[in-house]
Amino acid sequence: MLACTTDPATDSAGTETSTTPNTPSVQGTTTSTAERDSWQKPQEVFMLMGNDLRGRTIADLAADDGYFTFKMIEVGANVIAIDSDPAKLAKIEERKKALNLGDDRLRTRLGTLNDPMLAPEEVDACLLVHSYVRIPDKKTFFTKVFQGTMEPKPLFIVEWLNSATPIGPPMTDRVSAERVMDEVSVGGYTDIGTYTAKIPYQAFIFASRQPEMDFPTAPDDENVSDEEIMNVPMN
Repeated sequence: MLACTTDPATDSAGTETSTTPNTPSVQGTTTSTAERDSWQKPQEVFMLMGNDLRGRTIADLAADDGYFTFKMIEVGANVIAIDSDPAKLAKIEERKKALNLGDDRLRTRLGTLNDPMLAPEEVDACLLVHSYVRIPDKKTFFTKVFQGTMEPKPLFIVEWLNSATPIGPPMTDRVSAERVMDEVSVGGYTDIGTYTAKIPYQAFIFASRQPEMDFPTAPDDENVSDEEIMNVPMN
């Protein structure tokens, strides 16, 4: 497993600090889309996912209110919005109907926190936002995510930094990027890394299974750009 931190780490495990009292988690709040855009930086997330999502089928593994589901559709992706809450999926279906979107662009699916209900190699990539800590059995869940994704099995995770931030959940609902990187490897991923300074208050973790390749000489890490490090092809 390649476990690399490509930005100066700003999170740490076991910190005693806490967020501002009564600061809500984004999940389940009524934060407006425009307000969330200001710190969620969806375009930056998509850049880190490979930039061009057009025509790709992406599983939004914890779709919640559909924020990322519809953001990905706006940039040309086809999305399977998966959530364990039927009421949230119903809201996404309502918006789908209002936007006159067909099943070729958006499908909703009831999953569980242990099973995303993906068919083998059904999607090109998976995105999991602010829901990692709620998954009780990481090995079972990420093995099924791995099996449901086409090679090279790209998985993208956005989680809160494990340090005090102006917005976000309490420290008890956070986990370090390093721990996430270690734990997702149990699903079969071999190429794992993170950015911890690209998106405000959050870490972007990427994972895939890259094929083994024979190189005539070892690459010179000092000459490899951030863009090359983060290039996780989706086909």
